[in-house]
Amino acid sequence: MNTFRKRLNFKLSVLVIVMLMVALLGPTSVQAQASSITLKFTDSFPFSFLNECTGEFVSGVVSLKSTIHETIDASGGFHFHFHDVFRGTAVGETSGIKYVGPQTDHESFHVSSSGALEDTFTLNFRFISQGSADNILTHILFHVTITPNGVVTSEIDNLTDTCRG
Repeated sequence: MNTFRKRLNFKLSVLVIVMLMVALLGPTSVQAQASSITLKFTDSFPFSFLNECTGEFVSGVVSLKSTIHETIDASGGFHFHFHDVFRGTAVGETSGIKYVGPQTDHESFHVSSSGALEDTFTLNFRFISQGSADNILTHILFHVTITPNGVVTSEIDNLTDTCRG
């Protein structure tokens, strides 16, 4: 399993734990009025992973623009929307092939005042070579709906990972 997938699995695990904490520890009384907040931030950081399309390690730098919007509705429900845009550049450590990599993530997470939970997460990752090497194309769709009693009534977990030249 490559580093990208390990980080994604870790992120999804942490997200599920946070969602459950919000659902279990959130307010149970009705709120008088709705309130919302939007946070935006940017960052950049180095990364490295095994490109499973070529079998070589790729290293580079990625920049991130993120928006988080949270609303607490008048009934006491929580609604979160996360949107991340990544732009990366990298070089194959053996071949010297250059890559550019846009990625977008979006998540909508809702917890009703009764405790029902719905979460949808999508990720689109494109790592495009500036040469003849295969491109990495990844799409992830995760969705879960959970009743106030903790019963999962809907679950989708799709991952497609393609090497395409």
